[in-house]
Amino acid sequence: MTLQQKLLAKQSKKGFTLVELVVVIAILAILAAIAIPAVVNIIQSASSSAGDSDASTLNSACKNVYAGVKSGSINNTESKNADNTPVGFAAAKGASNTAKQTAANAVKVDDVQKYNGTNLDYTDFHYITVAKSSSGNLTMGTIYYWDGTGTDPHSGESAQLAGTTTLGNVGGTAGLYN
Repeated sequence: MTLQQKLLAKQSKKGFTLVELVVVIAILAILAAIAIPAVVNIIQSASSSAGDSDASTLNSACKNVYAGVKSGSINNTESKNADNTPVGFAAAKGASNTAKQTAANAVKVDDVQKYNGTNLDYTDFHYITVAKSSSGNLTMGTIYYWDGTGTDPHSGESAQLAGTTTLGNVGGTAGLYN
């Protein structure tokens, strides 16, 4: 093998040196250190937005069902749940106003979900328990989302929402709206 052939053979060996590999790994590590927190923030923001939207949806649904049962437009005689089963939480059609109010107070959040066909998890939902929130314009019964991080924005004036939470005062136990 001639000297020229040896030089050509040496030049044809392709690959990365150790220094080049270390530099590339360092650049990737810097990019990851910048990108990962940004991605985590985006995911948390999306989760919070979805929670706020679900809370708002459930809040509206509870208000609508409460008003419907109280007025008699949702009744045990004619109304159906989303799964087409008869409503069992309202007063009968033509019942007295007192009976309608009593039925409206006793409606549970689970009844509202069944009526509307939703299945929301209550884990991070709370509701305002005072006539007007000191931290904003939220009134009693407003359902809001709090993911458990940081300070609850309505601490001291809220309670954890549950499927058994009633829409009104039942037997002296306050519900969402009184």
